[in-house]
Amino acid sequence: MGCFRQRAERARNLNEITNMTHDAKFDWWSVGAIVFGVLVLLAGGNYWIAGPVLLVLVLCAYPQSYVTTSAGLLVRAGVMRCLIPYQNITFIEPVEADTVKVQYGRNSLLLAPEDPEAFFRDLANRVPNLGHRF
Repeated sequence: MGCFRQRAERARNLNEITNMTHDAKFDWWSVGAIVFGVLVLLAGGNYWIAGPVLLVLVLCAYPQSYVTTSAGLLVRAGVMRCLIPYQNITFIEPVEADTVKVQYGRNSLLLAPEDPEAFFRDLANRVPNLGHRF
């Protein structure tokens, strides 16, 4: 009977940790680059390609968010999804004012959360052995 209680308690503790969503910082430079590229295509007379190019750029780039789930860090960028398990995350550090580098295994990813400090705190709560530089 004790084993069942421990499992139930563990499940309750996991359910208490809710998914936290961190929106990405809105990047006006990217929007400007997309608009400029479409305007150049339209001005060149390539109307038939401007729409699909814009659609692909927007679907791959927006919206962006970072979700800390029970399984790992879920990076959402448009229609793409990437789940990074917490046990693979080894290091996080700020790179620029609003950019965060997440090191996992031999790979790294640059993220731009709206509130980098809240993002750091959330990851630190979920990955206790995480190396970080604030």
